[in-house]
Amino acid sequence: MNRTLLLFFSVFFALSSTVQLSGQCTPDPACEDIGEPGQYCPEVFPPVVQDEAYDQVMTFILPALEYDVVGTIYTLDSVAVDSVKNIPPGMDYSSNSNGYAVGKAYCVQLSGTPTDQGIYAVAIYMRAFATPDGGSQVEIPAVDDTSVVITVHAPTGFEPQQLDEFQVLPVAPNPFSEFTQLGFYTPYDDRIKLQVYNILGELMHEESQGASPGEHRFDFNGNMLLPGTYFYRVTNSKQFYTGKFIKSK
Repeated sequence: MNRTLLLFFSVFFALSSTVQLSGQCTPDPACEDIGEPGQYCPEVFPPVVQDEAYDQVMTFILPALEYDVVGTIYTLDSVAVDSVKNIPPGMDYSSNSNGYAVGKAYCVQLSGTPTDQGIYAVAIYMRAFATPDGGSQVEIPAVDDTSVVITVHAPTGFEPQQLDEFQVLPVAPNPFSEFTQLGFYTPYDDRIKLQVYNILGELMHEESQGASPGEHRFDFNGNMLLPGTYFYRVTNSKQFYTGKFIKSK
């Protein structure tokens, strides 16, 4: 299973920890495991925006993953989440189960009105139960997974009277310590490139994405940068825009 799918499973396992089983969501019966092991539905989720009500149900099917531990193959049986920290303020969650077995459909509902924009690195403490070849079920030690990120976007700042033009929003937050985001709007299909330079003009980071008409964002991980001032350039097929941001620590 690819890493993107693993991250989706991880974040929603986290959201369902210590949950009260009231007002339960219902798994989507149309969600099926159709290829790579494991599945989540829908595959595209609405963005989370500050001060805007959010309500989304995700159905998922846990895959029977295999782990090679010092030459012994373990097959995943189930997952339990002990705790989770750093969920965006104002958000709440519910689930139709407290534990998850492979091959079955479960759901998690994330709802509420986020009060603070930003990028939240979620800390997940989980236990996995697996069975080695020819052996009995064992518990894999707890894992603190801080690779899962929930982004709460700022309310749109695009000018409605200019929706026939390419627009770029300032970086936010700025200054930032680890993660920041840069929004843009394109009125047509295009490929947008982000480049980050240090004060000496040296290229420190480059990425691009294909964008359909509408609003999009670059979620920038600045962990590899030293504290200081940096310049960014956003380029589409016709022009470029520049700006400045500060890495605080």
